[in-house]
Amino acid sequence: MNMEKCKYLLFCGTLALWMAGSFQQVYAATEPSSQAIQQQSNKVTGKVSDATGPIIGASVVEKGTANGTITDLDGNFSLNVKAGATLVVSYVGYKSEEVKAGRGPLNITLKEDAKALDEVVVTALGIKRERKALGYGIDEVKGEALTKAKETNLINSMAGRVPGLVVSQTAGGPSGSTRVILRGSTEMTGNNQPLYVVDGVPLDNTNFGSAGTNGGFDLGDGISSINADDVENMSVLKGPAASALYGSRASHGVILITTKRANKDKISVEYNGTLTFDTQLAKWDEVQQIYGMGSNGTYSYDAISNTNKSWGPKADGSNMLKYFDGVERPFLIVPDNTSNFFRTGITATNSAIIGVNSGKTGIRFTYTDMRNKDIVPQTHMSRDIFNLRANTSAGKVDLDFSVNYTREDVKNRPALGDSKSNIGKNLMTLATTYDQEWLQTYQTADGEYSNWNGMDPYNVNPYWDIYKNFNKSKKDLFRMNGKAVWNIDPHLKLQATLGAELNWFTFDDYKAPTTPGFEAGRLQNSAFRNRMYNFEVLALYNNHWGDFDFNATLGGNVYKVNNQTTVTTAQDMKIRDVPSLTSFNEISVVPGSYRKQINSVYGAVNVGWKHMLYLDATLRGDQSSTLPTGNNMYVYPSFSGSFVFSELTKLGDLLPYGKVRMSWAQVGSDTDPYQLGLVYTKSKYAYPGYTIGYIDNGTIPNKDLKPTKTNSVEMGLELKFLKNRIGLDFTYYSQISKNQIMGMASSWTTGYNYRLINAGKIENKGIEIALSTRPIQTRDFSWDINLNFSKNSNKVKELDGESDMFELEKASWLDVQVAAKVGENFGSIVGPDFQRNEKGDILIDPQTGLPQYDKSNHVLGNASWDWTGGLLTNFTYKNLSLVAVFDVKVGADLYSMSARAAYESGKSPETLAGRPPVHAQEKKMVCGRIAERSR
Repeated sequence: MNMEKCKYLLFCGTLALWMAGSFQQVYAATEPSSQAIQQQSNKVTGKVSDATGPIIGASVVEKGTANGTITDLDGNFSLNVKAGATLVVSYVGYKSEEVKAGRGPLNITLKEDAKALDEVVVTALGIKRERKALGYGIDEVKGEALTKAKETNLINSMAGRVPGLVVSQTAGGPSGSTRVILRGSTEMTGNNQPLYVVDGVPLDNTNFGSAGTNGGFDLGDGISSINADDVENMSVLKGPAASALYGSRASHGVILITTKRANKDKISVEYNGTLTFDTQLAKWDEVQQIYGMGSNGTYSYDAISNTNKSWGPKADGSNMLKYFDGVERPFLIVPDNTSNFFRTGITATNSAIIGVNSGKTGIRFTYTDMRNKDIVPQTHMSRDIFNLRANTSAGKVDLDFSVNYTREDVKNRPALGDSKSNIGKNLMTLATTYDQEWLQTYQTADGEYSNWNGMDPYNVNPYWDIYKNFNKSKKDLFRMNGKAVWNIDPHLKLQATLGAELNWFTFDDYKAPTTPGFEAGRLQNSAFRNRMYNFEVLALYNNHWGDFDFNATLGGNVYKVNNQTTVTTAQDMKIRDVPSLTSFNEISVVPGSYRKQINSVYGAVNVGWKHMLYLDATLRGDQSSTLPTGNNMYVYPSFSGSFVFSELTKLGDLLPYGKVRMSWAQVGSDTDPYQLGLVYTKSKYAYPGYTIGYIDNGTIPNKDLKPTKTNSVEMGLELKFLKNRIGLDFTYYSQISKNQIMGMASSWTTGYNYRLINAGKIENKGIEIALSTRPIQTRDFSWDINLNFSKNSNKVKELDGESDMFELEKASWLDVQVAAKVGENFGSIVGPDFQRNEKGDILIDPQTGLPQYDKSNHVLGNASWDWTGGLLTNFTYKNLSLVAVFDVKVGADLYSMSARAAYESGKSPETLAGRPPVHAQEKKMVCGRIAERSR
């Protein structure tokens, strides 16, 4: 479907909604009922307001009848009623009022209902709806809850608060990214993270860099630039039924963020400040404290060969050893020999907020300054966030505009994984008789690198890394949102939203000359220029006829991404005191691009009956530029319903609220660009008179690629007991994702490493339970306890029919990998294992005494959690509160490179087994090594 057809459908749908509203009004005006004819002599007029101004769309009904109306744009109403009638005035989030119809105009003021307000949530497309009307689960967290213990990344504050939401932080420090998964992984490739939507506009959460097989740097994400002080609330849409209207970008769920406006009819000035202290979490204190530096039970006098090995003799101080820095010292254990390298980290966050509101026009400005000094010396970060939101009303038109600018500077992000500059790894394996302070002699008198580790010279001295090498990044991020709403009448409105995001990010990684592996020096500059545009038009209609409530939405969206990347690598440094590109002899430039567009049309219909039975249906069609022409348009529906049975039972305070809900939905997703054809690259080599180029694809293109499809079923039960002091929300869900877009291994005879195909099926099913309680409630004191629990089964059902395993990530150079294996939970840890007999005992080689290995792949564990949960407790006394949040994750396995390094270096307590007494002189096999013992 091309854009012209999309525009035509949008126009026709909008026209249909307009005609429906107009017909209803004309019919009401030209065909009055007999009851209305009798009442024309008693016409009641009035105005409905709250503390801040008129209420648009409030319901005014003659009690005991279906005769009613709703207020207009100024809160006014007019209704013909019987003499002496009583009017029932109501609006979502307010306490209903009953007033006697009089002769003069009525001025009715509604008061907010705290209990009712809790039942109003923000749903897809930013539409506020009553929770009881939803046929799917949704969780909402108020902004004030996110500011009580601020994190450097807003999304970290969501940990433990929402069932089914798993928050994982990397080892990238305060400037690193955060990974969020909702209800498990639905795709075998890709990041499986939810879509973030801020004030109706999707947010680009790109992470420009992460740790791979051989290490790397975590360069942060986009959500970190949202200031918690600006957040009104966050809604979590976990299932496809909840997020279906957002299309393929929301196939892993949606997190909606609504920011604050200026408070009505007043001027406000606000300051918020927090100070956080960080200390080293892993002190590596569980190490053996008996044997010192060395190998095979001995040590070398020069003490350079075994700096990271603790396989030497007992360290009893009877011998002197010449250490790396040239100083002779007694051969003794140095307790806690690494902690003094680190310092206490400090994060200071200060926010200043100014709000001005004159009634129809409001402006809110926030400036946030964050400064972080990391626990690693010479590592720090600064982040400045400017946020402006302005809104105004002009007649029937409402305008809302916001702009956000974030400036972030980071010095010395930590190297991760198996990087040779991973400070944590290099310190962790430091021999037990070695104090990290001795490594401060990291350079010679000529300023060149001083080798400290003869066994592995490429593991860089941590002090050289922080004082001679460096990395730095700079981010300038602009976000601009504009929304215009035309309130045509109380029933129909048109809404247009335009959003743009411009992100300029640069990262410099400098290796000083003589650094192991970079002896001639190297400077690599990565420059990212990301641009994202989002345009949306909506027509929204709402009305009610007697016992029926009706809402309809029709819209269209254009989403466009244009990202440019340039990686400049400079080598062979000629001016060694100036780390800039002009100081190098050899420079290479590699450009890259990422362009993508999705055109969409969608609609939704919601019908309610007597405020207890609700039915919803949605339909969306996406057209993606990353799929072939024949398959690039995909349509998917959703259906949901809810039944509020408490409206029938009328059990009062015992069970004031009870609801069952059910939904079915389908959602499609596409892939990255440039997967459909060959990519040609110009070679750096030249032949006189010719340009040399080559095909740069590592994967066979697929011109018949189809979108991935996910089908989901969800059922739920919601209950509230004892005047709403106890609440229970139970959810069961099951979803299957098929036609996975995967790069499967290809025969080397094809000339490619992989082939891109549609294959594979993943099943997610599980339960979620949320329990909210208030065991104590007095005039001045209250105690709230909220518990949540979720259990998800994330099974790999199929691959391509030829293989039963698909590699996701490899553990450095080892034979261990994380994989998708048929019949197992997603994220199997696979590798060689011990040979065992029928009883499960490990077989020992009688010749060597070593365990016997089976080098074929075995499932060693799984990275999926058995269950996750959270506990929130809140004590409130008058205006004081004490809040504690616990995030619980149980049962996942991991292959620990850190634990492996502790074993390999001889520092783990488990390596004591089989080591010799000091008086013995023999050879014995210990942990696969020969340890020579002295008698």
